[in-house]
Amino acid sequence: MKTDEIRKKYISFFEKKGHSVFPSDSLVPKDDPTLLFTGAGMNQFKDMFLGKGTLDAKKATTCQKCIRTGDIENVGRTPMHHTFFEMLGNFSFGDYFKTEAIEMAWEFMLYEMKLPKERLSVSVFLDDEESYEIWQNRIGIPEERIYRFGEKENFWPASAPSEGPNGPCGPCSEIFYDRGDGVGCGRKECAPDCDCERFVEVWNLVFTQFDRREGGALSPLPNKNVDTGMGLERMASVIQGVSTNFEIDIFKPIIQNISEITEVKYDSQAEKGKLMNRIADHVRAVIFCISDGVLPGNEGRGYVQRRLLRRAVRDGLKLGKEECFLYKLVPAIADVMFEQYPEIKQRRENIARIIKNEEERFHETLFMGNKRLDELMEDLRDSGEKNLSGQDAFQLYDTFGFPFEMTKSILEENNLSVDEDGFEKKMQMQRERAKVSSQMTGSIFDEGPLSTLKETTKESIFLGYEQSEVEGRVIGLIINEQLVDSAKAGQNVHVVLDQTPFYAEAGGQIGDTGVIRTKSANVEITDTKKSNDIIVHIGKVVEGCIRQDENVSSVVDTERRGAIKRNHSATHMLHSILRRVLGQHAEQSGSFVSPERLRFDFHHFEGVKKDEIARIEELMNERVMENATVTTDQMALDQARKAGATALFGEKYGTNVRVVSIGDYSQELCGGIHVKNTGEIGIFKIISETSIAAGIRRIEAATGHEAIAWTRRKEQMLDSLCGLLDTQENMVVQRAEDLIRQLKELRKDVQKAKKDGMQKKSSDFISKAKDISGVKVVAEVVKGADADDLRKTVDSLKKSLGSVAIILGAVGNGRVTLIVSLSSDLVKKGLHAGNIAGDIAKIVGGGGGGRPDMAQAGGQLPDKIYEAIDLGLKILQKEIDYDS
Repeated sequence: MKTDEIRKKYISFFEKKGHSVFPSDSLVPKDDPTLLFTGAGMNQFKDMFLGKGTLDAKKATTCQKCIRTGDIENVGRTPMHHTFFEMLGNFSFGDYFKTEAIEMAWEFMLYEMKLPKERLSVSVFLDDEESYEIWQNRIGIPEERIYRFGEKENFWPASAPSEGPNGPCGPCSEIFYDRGDGVGCGRKECAPDCDCERFVEVWNLVFTQFDRREGGALSPLPNKNVDTGMGLERMASVIQGVSTNFEIDIFKPIIQNISEITEVKYDSQAEKGKLMNRIADHVRAVIFCISDGVLPGNEGRGYVQRRLLRRAVRDGLKLGKEECFLYKLVPAIADVMFEQYPEIKQRRENIARIIKNEEERFHETLFMGNKRLDELMEDLRDSGEKNLSGQDAFQLYDTFGFPFEMTKSILEENNLSVDEDGFEKKMQMQRERAKVSSQMTGSIFDEGPLSTLKETTKESIFLGYEQSEVEGRVIGLIINEQLVDSAKAGQNVHVVLDQTPFYAEAGGQIGDTGVIRTKSANVEITDTKKSNDIIVHIGKVVEGCIRQDENVSSVVDTERRGAIKRNHSATHMLHSILRRVLGQHAEQSGSFVSPERLRFDFHHFEGVKKDEIARIEELMNERVMENATVTTDQMALDQARKAGATALFGEKYGTNVRVVSIGDYSQELCGGIHVKNTGEIGIFKIISETSIAAGIRRIEAATGHEAIAWTRRKEQMLDSLCGLLDTQENMVVQRAEDLIRQLKELRKDVQKAKKDGMQKKSSDFISKAKDISGVKVVAEVVKGADADDLRKTVDSLKKSLGSVAIILGAVGNGRVTLIVSLSSDLVKKGLHAGNIAGDIAKIVGGGGGGRPDMAQAGGQLPDKIYEAIDLGLKILQKEIDYDS
């Protein structure tokens, strides 16, 4: 049975049992700051479990794409661990409970998966007699195949009764498949709690029935819920009779592709086979992250993704693959995942480009790491040390991505070693940080005033598509994170209404502003946000007192909204035109729409040329003047996709969506507010085009009044320039070119004069050089020189003098620059330029150092420069005389 078939059977089975089918949530949880990535099927139903959700369903089933990085070190090395995986789940929100959940699970295992019941064992929480009785008496599982485990293994969250957190929790019941006596430790008493891999946990049934309170008290919940999770890849490995998840049908083509590209034969038990497993897993995770709008970066989700990709690159190096190759795996992964995730194949070119770009950057970083290691080895030799510190080895690994094994190997080739314990200590600290960053950042379930409000209010009704003024009722007032009954003049307040015309910030469109009025109060609204389905108006009471349950009139600032609408519709048009001018790869990566301007981020792997920008502007303004109609329609997601509507990277869409169409050239899924006709945009002007990340460009533009104002500012700037250059508008460029040419000639003259002067000074220094035991010593202050002049003078002196010691100083911009240089014979005798520079720099209130033959220092006390030079001369005289 293929993996796709298992997925279909599961969803179909529970749909027949009355469950509503929901699409997978995005890997980036929406409206949930407690999660870095979606790691379980229940995440998108959190409000439903609490009885605060708005879904019209009491039972649900999903196939959820997940990312977990808590066990990242085990990925590829064990048969079952993944960073990216699919979790099949069925959920009950106060509908059925333990008996039905267990019976349906057993029915699915026996009659849909056709697994032999004698191979199945189960576990229950040690105090959960109810589940034990169901498995033994209703299902008929023999007592010896029902295991009782503690709260760490069979409670959700793990160890919740004794350790918390407070909130909904409950016992678990797990289903295990026994792979037989020939697998694992071979002990007769081997059981599912043994980690020998004989028993595969394929399904976890969580019965959320308690509310944990302070002190560990477990109070029964009024609504008992069911949350289950079956690992799709694990079930496929069981059904297909293979020993690891990496040998199932959706991994085989990926592994085969890696084997062909690296020219390494795959053996699942060999070290190189495990590297291939990890590459397959990590690249799959990276692809799905990109598909959901996460790009490699230096923090948060982007940093996790970058780590995954770089680990895969390093694994490739161990397989002998020194050039970029991960991007070549995208087509194979897109093909095997196509049935459930067709969007991967649709965007595979963009995804491959992003991965290749990141690979290239990392290879450059590795090159820099190699260079840095050379410098560190030179420092070790200069200092007489033989052991590289753990801190330096870790910096090579963490900053430059340099594999520790490579660092160790190169050091050994050069008769050097590394502090392995120190490196491992730093690595452990990073693992702890990574583990924390991959876990929840707050309470599992929402807390605070909005959570309380959700107990009585499911959602705020938005009426702003057609109306800018709406009558409504106050259903919540929040001050300083507390629900209050009223708010008076001068107080900052968050207002929740039963219905509103205010658009809450979403999809890149900024929130509305305006006023909420009662008979006795005015509240000035400065922003509007959304928390799940509740719209929150953020503002200040400027007059009177607003009260809970009071009737209000909500009025949007229509002039500001008009500017926002112009910019929002322009982003849709710009998306269409960018793909026409630059290519179909120029897909939207992000946007921000405010009254003043629009910001549009898109995939493109080089700067947009000036003639392309001109063409984009030209086509945009042609579209504006066409005055095409802008229409909106509500339809099923599948219908919208079939109609060709564009769905954006990383956006989550429900089963029903809003489609915004502009003329016959733009059709996008969007919940924002738009103009009625493109003519309302007035004029479109690109203000800037920049790079914001590897493979991501940004265009900022203005429309309407702001575009006109921007053009006027440019005209005023040109007028000012004409005045400064004393020329006419049509002669500005030529006049500027003439002045630049004159400036370049003057600079040449200045440089020549400076060079002649420095040469004369060099001659003077040579003639004045002191002789100390046969060594020529130059110690001088060079007036009007900078650091570069000093270095050139040093080079000139060293060419003219044999055994020589040089100390030069200069003052510029209130700072002192000092350079110390020694000929090689003095270095061999033990003199060290870096030490001398460091000593004399203290006189001028600074510091510095460098190599034994050449060093630079600086300070902030210019009046002490002669004193510093004199000290340097005394140090040289003492050390040269001593050595002689």
